[in-house]
Amino acid sequence: MEGDGGTESPTGIRITRHGKIRLWVKKALEFFQANPEDALVLYTSPSDVSTSTIPRLISVVEIVKREYLKGSMTGLHQFNQLLFEDQCPVPVEGENRANALLLALEGSSHPKQKLASYMKITLSAKATPERPGEGETYQRAAVRKLSKSAKARLKRRSKKQTS
Repeated sequence: MEGDGGTESPTGIRITRHGKIRLWVKKALEFFQANPEDALVLYTSPSDVSTSTIPRLISVVEIVKREYLKGSMTGLHQFNQLLFEDQCPVPVEGENRANALLLALEGSSHPKQKLASYMKITLSAKATPERPGEGETYQRAAVRKLSKSAKARLKRRSKKQTS
């Protein structure tokens, strides 16, 4: 999805600050229609620290789950990972590392450390037994409940088809 601020891979969609939520939702629903057995990964990038795209990611995921449930009796299984990346690492070698360590040991001035958070959410139509992994949380798939009238309609249809 180059033109709308995200990149597309066969099983992943990157959520960015720019781009349309409705396009990401459309792509995700099309993915599940074409590949009902596969899992889809929606993720943000840690490179954009100034504004977090995690709330946009969560919005997209919740809309996809709600829309998917409209066309199916069971919803999507969700696996969440909140990850961090060090934006200003201490140099591994050389004079800069020694200076950074001396400043940290002195106590008067600490090397600046900056962590950027990003998130990966995996949606799957079927639960995968090997998940959740370390640092990963799981949300069960929702089950659509039928009203009394909908159950009665289904019962009548099944009786019609059998006779």
